[in-house]
Amino acid sequence: MDARPPDDADPVDAADPDRPGARQLALEPRLALAAQAAKAGAYEWDMVTGAIFWDEVVCRLVGVAPDEFDGRAEAFFAALDPADAARLAASTARVIETGGAYRNWYQVNHPDGRVRRIEERGEVLFGADGRPERFIGLLLDRTDEGPDPVNLARPTDPASAQESGSTALSGLLTARSDDSSFVLILARALSRATTVADVLRVMTDIARPSLGADNLLIDVIYEDDSSWIGAAAYGEHVRESLTGLRDQAAEAMRTAVTESRPLFVEDIEVRGPDGGVIETRSWAVLPLSSSDVWVGACLFAFTGSRVFDDEKRAMFTALSGILAQALARAKLYDTEHQRATQLQRAMLPRRLPDLAGFDSVVRYLPASAGMLAGGDWYDQLRLADGSVGLVIGDVQGHSAEASAVMGQLRIAIRAFAAEGHGPSEVLARTGRLLAGLDTDLFATCCYLQLNPDTGELLAARAGHPHPVMINCTRPRVSEFAIPGGPPLGVDPSATYPWTRTVLAPGDALLLYTDGLVETRQDDIEESVRAMLSRIQDCLRGTPPPGTDTGADRLDQLAECLVRPVLAVVPRQDDVALMLVRRLPEPR
Repeated sequence: MDARPPDDADPVDAADPDRPGARQLALEPRLALAAQAAKAGAYEWDMVTGAIFWDEVVCRLVGVAPDEFDGRAEAFFAALDPADAARLAASTARVIETGGAYRNWYQVNHPDGRVRRIEERGEVLFGADGRPERFIGLLLDRTDEGPDPVNLARPTDPASAQESGSTALSGLLTARSDDSSFVLILARALSRATTVADVLRVMTDIARPSLGADNLLIDVIYEDDSSWIGAAAYGEHVRESLTGLRDQAAEAMRTAVTESRPLFVEDIEVRGPDGGVIETRSWAVLPLSSSDVWVGACLFAFTGSRVFDDEKRAMFTALSGILAQALARAKLYDTEHQRATQLQRAMLPRRLPDLAGFDSVVRYLPASAGMLAGGDWYDQLRLADGSVGLVIGDVQGHSAEASAVMGQLRIAIRAFAAEGHGPSEVLARTGRLLAGLDTDLFATCCYLQLNPDTGELLAARAGHPHPVMINCTRPRVSEFAIPGGPPLGVDPSATYPWTRTVLAPGDALLLYTDGLVETRQDDIEESVRAMLSRIQDCLRGTPPPGTDTGADRLDQLAECLVRPVLAVVPRQDDVALMLVRRLPEPR
């Protein structure tokens, strides 16, 4: 059930409308009556902005006056019974990790001493990037229904609901959560984190909301220097507090590392420009070390005063060790991946030759999964007869060997083209050379020879995706079909027939490697059709011919092509593409 107000229902501004919690959730009248009968209230927690929205029933259940609720999580955690805090943290971490519907039981204590027993039913929703976007659901008053049932804080699974006997009982008992199970859940999520960015995502998406922290900082040490890699701040009030305390936070993190011990600050005061106290905050500051090597420090910030008892301090201490190991592993991965990427980029052309009457742009994206270099490459060659060679290729696999073979093939194609051979012979000779090398790798390649004066293209293909011809004025997009032959290195006697076409003034040519379109989920032909459609859509959004600057238009098209690839994390394959456009003839 979506707890957002209907399109035709205006939210009630019960307080200052500029405060995030002032917008109260409004339900359609009939739903409101049903919720009232069930003693239920609706809530929403926006994980992107940090804003929390409650209807009046939720406010009353938690013990907060609707006109005083400011949309901050502290109102809930201040009311939550301390005995339920650790269990709820583990429950929240579990449902964020797995997604789907969930069910929680806990107790809240009102300022006047009254106690309410609450059942929470909701669902965590994920955004297009796969990260948690918001919680939505209902709170139900179970105070008059006797003692709390055993905790059911786990994803709701219809199949599991049919379990019986000892299996079901075991599941319920296992669902009892405490500080230890929270640490175990987080450790499981961190064990799957590969890069430093992955580690930060786990901490901001799972650890921060589960612990009720409204801010998280992670400082990573790189070779006697440090770098802020994480600052998860939600809402203007949090950002202002973070800015005002940045120097103090940095000093606290340095102290935790220097003294090799966690620091727990239960009542730090945030002061405004006039020196007055704006609010009180609490910090848990963790030093991060792995194998006696300092990795960095982590700071959790909470609104209001928090008491860090012995159990909480033990939990944070355990968390610091797990986080340190994850960061150390991720730093090593990032370092090796960066070296592989630098090796790959070093073998690509530093710049493209200037082609009179043509614009061209290139893009290269390394794979983000794995630490080894890929074998994709592109090249442009000035030839003795005035023509230009256009090359795109992809060596099989991701390894140092693949990168080395790519470098050898790039040099070989340059040498054979410089000797005056046409596309067919260039690929045939390169294939024989690769077959004779001491390697089991093969490569796909497309080589075209462009006459700059006439736009004539002579092309041959070795197992590579077809080039794409782009009519930029209509717009119209189609594959340039080349019969081709097998990948290079597979058959030393293979031949590669050539095909002729003309690149008309104003038109463009796209050469690319399969990483641009190939995914494990989609059929390759469907992916190519989707790419052609995306090119057309992109061209419709660019300025008409005569008003664009050529190169800028190609840049827009290149960005349009790689944008979906950039959204894939982790990226399993590297990507190379080249766009060449023949400029329109002057009028």
